[in-house]
Amino acid sequence: MQAEIALNVQQSIRPGHCIDTFYSGQENSMKQCHATVLDNRFFQSLQAPQSNSSSTITFNPNEGLQEVILTLTLAAPATGVGLAVPLGWGYSLLRRIGYRYGSSQLYYITGAQNLIQTLSLCEDSGKKQQMLYLGGQAMTSASDWSDQAKRTAYVYLRLPHSSPALSGGALPFPSDILTAPIQLQLDLADFTQVISVSSGAGVDTPPTNCSFAQVNFSQVTMQDAGDLVARRFDMSKHALTIPLPEGWTQEEVQFRFPSGDDGSFSLSLTGCKAGDLKKLRVWFTIPADTAGAVKNTNLYYAPSSIRFAINGLIYLDSAGGSYLLSNVIRRRTPPTVTTTRLANSAPPAFSATATPSTWVEIDLGTPYTIGNTGEVALIHGVPVMNSVLNLTGNMPIGNQDFVAHVEYVLNCSWMASRGSAEFVF
Repeated sequence: MQAEIALNVQQSIRPGHCIDTFYSGQENSMKQCHATVLDNRFFQSLQAPQSNSSSTITFNPNEGLQEVILTLTLAAPATGVGLAVPLGWGYSLLRRIGYRYGSSQLYYITGAQNLIQTLSLCEDSGKKQQMLYLGGQAMTSASDWSDQAKRTAYVYLRLPHSSPALSGGALPFPSDILTAPIQLQLDLADFTQVISVSSGAGVDTPPTNCSFAQVNFSQVTMQDAGDLVARRFDMSKHALTIPLPEGWTQEEVQFRFPSGDDGSFSLSLTGCKAGDLKKLRVWFTIPADTAGAVKNTNLYYAPSSIRFAINGLIYLDSAGGSYLLSNVIRRRTPPTVTTTRLANSAPPAFSATATPSTWVEIDLGTPYTIGNTGEVALIHGVPVMNSVLNLTGNMPIGNQDFVAHVEYVLNCSWMASRGSAEFVF
């Protein structure tokens, strides 16, 4: 009796709706409205799989576009002696991604943004490490280069509609509402900026092309095509809003700076589009890591302290590095991954040492999650328009040239109508 009274009192004062934890019912069960089928049989080869090349991939309007994966296999060198690549080299070979939905504008993100966004959205650290591992194993010896499996990298393309996360992942993009194709522009980097070459006699020439380069699409189709929105509505008179899994990310802006004697730095951030700024991703690199014969890509350095302000109002102040903990508790996994650092201490042989690589996520929206439907949660950030953004702090190394890579994440959705799709901020 007392338990029932307590339960009734709680039910009368506590907001929310009742969920049955014993019997299955409407309030605790979900069902698929329209039967769909997933297949992965669509693929296209890159027209120019060489160093410093650009290829255009077209996906014609054909219902739901989901995951897009790029497979690259480096051409086999003669011997592989004196050549090396770090872990995740496939992501480094991708210099830039351009995307256009229907007749929308052409937008870009860099290869580094593609990697960091992919890792950030993984559900757990194990999945994050596997994504980097499948993105290309480290190769430091001739035997590594002779193994075709090690010369093959699988690169996830993090497009605005997609997410590598299963929990909280994205819905497919309904291309049936478009009248023009979805186009991807894949720009490959200069291979000599990714492959390390030793000195000395007998050193091989690094490959400058891929023997295999292909894009695979995952497609979701309706079992009954009559359920498609484009069949049920006149899209010249209606519009469909398509939420993005995280938000819209601008192409990264880079700021080169020397750290002070104590590692201090002060940057005035520019290039942010006017809108609702949800977060910033910042990663720091050292140009010397890729300037010499040894190319250590995907190495990011965590600042010892960091502060961020908009128009003089401080939104993040981490003098003692507390952002490291706040970055952990506000997402599934910490913004760090274990990569490799190459060394050529005994030419022509290379060695690879496991090294943490860390970036910073500055959240400006209220922390909030929905277990399996994160793609439809609208979280606002800070309105910015002609605002002054300042980033200050200390790097762990003094008197060192760094580059701050800044990615702005703004709140927006796709709005699809009249056969095209565009961002709505």
